[in-house]
Amino acid sequence: MQKMSYSLPRDVFILLESAFNQDREKAEIFAKAIEESIRAIEEKADERIVAKKETFKSELYNELRSELATKEFVRAEINQLRSEFHEVRSEIKQNALLLKILMGIAVFGLTLFNPSFVKLVELIVK
Repeated sequence: MQKMSYSLPRDVFILLESAFNQDREKAEIFAKAIEESIRAIEEKADERIVAKKETFKSELYNELRSELATKEFVRAEINQLRSEFHEVRSEIKQNALLLKILMGIAVFGLTLFNPSFVKLVELIVK
C-alpha cells in the first residue's frame, strides 16, 4: 500500500504554537510527533487490513474449493459415466440378441405346432 503523508492543518499548528507560548521550534517538534503517531497508526491499520484481506481470501478460497467441482473431479465423473454407458450399451446388445432368439423360438414354435404347417410338411415329405 502506498504511504500517505500527513501534516497537521495550519490552524492546528497555530494552536500548538500558542500552547507553547509562541515557541515555533517546540510546536514543530510536537506537530512532528503527532504526524508520526498518525502515520504509525495508519501503517498499523494498513497491516491489519492486509492481514484480514489475506485471511478472508484464504477462507473464501477454502470455502469455494469445497463447494465447486475441480477438473479432476469432473474428469473422474465423466470417466465413470462413460464406463457405465459402455456397460448399459453391452446389456442392451445382449438383451437385443436374447429378444431375437426368443422371437425365433416363438416363430418356430408357432410354425411347428400349426396344423396347416404340419400337413404341408407331411405332403412335402411323402
